[in-house]
Amino acid sequence: MLVTLLLLNLCHWAGDYTHLSTTKMLNAKKLGKPLTPILTHAGVHTILFFTCIVFLHGLQAALLAAVIQLPSHFIIDVWKGKMNARFTPLQNPLNKFHWWVFGIDQCLHQFIIIITVFLIYN
Repeated sequence: MLVTLLLLNLCHWAGDYTHLSTTKMLNAKKLGKPLTPILTHAGVHTILFFTCIVFLHGLQAALLAAVIQLPSHFIIDVWKGKMNARFTPLQNPLNKFHWWVFGIDQCLHQFIIIITVFLIYN
C-alpha cells in the first residue's frame, strides 16, 4: 500500500512539476480556462496513474484509478483557476492567501490519491 501511495505521489509530481505540464496547460490552469488544456493536463495525470497502477495491480485497478483521476484532477484545477480569476490578488505569490489556495489544491489532490489507494486495496 505504501509503495502504491508513494508511486502515485511521484506520478502527481511528474504531472505537475516537469515538462509534462506545458505552458499552455499552466496558463489555462492559472485562470481556469480554456478547459481543453486543463483537460489535457488531467489526462496526463490519468495516463501516469493508469500506467503505474496497471503494472502494480492490473487492469481493473488501473481503470478505477483512471476513472477517479481524470474528473477529479480536472475539477480541482478548474476550481483553483476560477478562484484565481475571481479573486485576482490570489495570483500574486506575495499574497499569503495565494499559498492557502495552492495548499488546498494540493490537499485535495492528495485526498484523491489516498482515496484511490484505499479503493484499490479494498
